Amino acid sequence: MQLPDLLVRPLAERDVDRAGDVDFVAFQEVALRHGAASSVTTPADCRSYVRHLLALDPTGGLVAETGGEVVGMAWVHCRGPVATIGPVAVDPPFQHRGVGRRLVERCLALVRPRVAQVRLVQESFNAASLGLYLRLGFRVVCPLLEVELPAGSTVGLLEPPPPVAIRASEPRDRRQLIDADARMFGAPRPQNVAVYLERGEALVAERAGALAGFAFAIGFRRRGYVGSAAADDGEVLLALLSTVSSRLAGRGLAVRMLCSATDRALVDGVLTLGFRVAKACQLMAWGGGTAPPPNYVLMNGDML
Repeated sequence: MQLPDLLVRPLAERDVDRAGDVDFVAFQEVALRHGAASSVTTPADCRSYVRHLLALDPTGGLVAETGGEVVGMAWVHCRGPVATIGPVAVDPPFQHRGVGRRLVERCLALVRPRVAQVRLVQESFNAASLGLYLRLGFRVVCPLLEVELPAGSTVGLLEPPPPVAIRASEPRDRRQLIDADARMFGAPRPQNVAVYLERGEALVAERAGALAGFAFAIGFRRRGYVGSAAADDGEVLLALLSTVSSRLAGRGLAVRMLCSATDRALVDGVLTLGFRVAKACQLMAWGGGTAPPPNYVLMNGDML
């Protein structure tokens, strides 16, 4: 039954804790119901993530409210001609009552007609959300794999082919890294790159003084996340991934990354490094949009 008094409004600072709790229980419940690994860790982590999103994209957050209670939340991230949606979460007792649909419709309304395409990552086991997004005009453009390296794993370091050298990024690399990420993503997103440069780490692969590849990584509580990452060829990318994954694993973190399931060379390479498939997902797009380019690890979370 639909909720006649449902109100969708901008997410405010006072909503952060409740929105984080809704995010946790929604993703935890659907994963448990399908016998899948949950993408969320603890309520505290989800509240921290919502607080981070509010700082990063303060005008993109939405909550759904009924009877004075927040029962759903969603975020849309506009980056020039490209927008991404996520997370979208509805408190389980209020699911299948039009809350998720209203939230996603409002996300689309916030960015149209400024953007050429809207993207999101959908967890393959969740048939209900797949049906919702299809009905709203999204289409599946690529299967994705979320792969994980268990905490405490030892990663064998791969050397890049000569004369490529890998080093830590320096302040002088910032513009090049933003441009390189934009070429792979399809739009510049300096605010996202800044999070990795200022709170995480970035590696650069150089060939004769020119950028041949890069990899961003960041640790959050018990997990480390790799991406975006890209390179001119697969050997360089795998060398970058082995180096940054080894650093995160050495800190006792489980390491996750998101890549195209159709890039067989990349999938084979990360499995060889010791990663295992944690989850199957789908990249969906509204408007334009194609599969990600080869030799590319997507930015973690809801930024793609």
